[in-house]
Amino acid sequence: MTIVSGKEREMKRNKKLIFSGMVLLALVLTTGTFAYTYPGFATATLNANISNEPMATCEPSADQPRWNDILPEGEYYSEYLLPNATGDDTELPTQYPASGEHWDKVDDQPTDADDGETYVSTLSSKQWERDLYNLTDHIAVEGTEETIRGVTVYFRFAAGGDYNVRAMAEIKTHGEVFSGVTETQNGEDFVTMSSRWGGNPATSKVWTWEEINALQAGVTMRGDGKKNPAICTQVYVAVAYESVITESEVPAGDLYNITPHPDYTGDLLVNIYLTNTAELLKAYKYLNMELYVRYSLEAAQNPRYQILSIENGVATFNIEGNSAESYTVEVWGGSYRLLSDDPSEWAEGWNIVPELYCEVTQR
Repeated sequence: MTIVSGKEREMKRNKKLIFSGMVLLALVLTTGTFAYTYPGFATATLNANISNEPMATCEPSADQPRWNDILPEGEYYSEYLLPNATGDDTELPTQYPASGEHWDKVDDQPTDADDGETYVSTLSSKQWERDLYNLTDHIAVEGTEETIRGVTVYFRFAAGGDYNVRAMAEIKTHGEVFSGVTETQNGEDFVTMSSRWGGNPATSKVWTWEEINALQAGVTMRGDGKKNPAICTQVYVAVAYESVITESEVPAGDLYNITPHPDYTGDLLVNIYLTNTAELLKAYKYLNMELYVRYSLEAAQNPRYQILSIENGVATFNIEGNSAESYTVEVWGGSYRLLSDDPSEWAEGWNIVPELYCEVTQR
């Protein structure tokens, strides 16, 4: 489930406006003979006296990669962690069925509680009795940076008859046990209650995934005497976190359309230059674009693409005369990794939009 508040939407909107302004300021206008400018792109055509027209023209494509999609934006998620092993405390004296362990009596999926088919319970007194359980680990998503916004322990409990029982959620972190709010239930109808910890109560800091993976959770209950037990049928933990993509594939699209003059039958050499590497290095750890030109000599090789990256700065293609009426320089694939998930941490003058220059000459 994705939850985005009005304040978070406003922050995203402001981040987009800042980014758009920076892109406009970063555009490089290339001057000189046969140069053509386009947002973030420049081209140079091959000049020759063929009916007073150039040998070839190179125009930016209308289907450009959507580079602004790389700008990190957080999405909000919840991940459920279920009991999977016995924890440090097993004080509740009764379980049903009697075989197995306490944890497997309360490990139902959040939407599939069995409501008494399996449970743990108090038995002999009005004293508080606690069970703690180890939990399944968080499933990390490669290429993302995640910030934990809170941990909520849910438990589902009831009385064994027409009387009052009490229960509260428990967590154990850094060797300390922390109790949630005391809840009361009367009668045999099961109810789900919860307690939330926005930060780690042992450190007073934001939760880390190492702490989540070491977390124990459970329930403490008190019945109403020897014959009036409290019953718990389900325990689980919901971890709310913000996830931001910082590493993925580059956006695909077409960069340039190259059209030789109909009367020119010679070979062409196409160079694609990356002209703003200094700005890109303020936002990216790496940026690799796989460029492809159908009907070029490189298209028949393995691999069929050329790499244009922050490190090499240029990709070259060779075109034999009359092999096609026109050629398209495509971003076929590639990958990137940002410095962090927060552009405010990047160096001043950063840019995530590659600025390119296409040069077409005789080969």
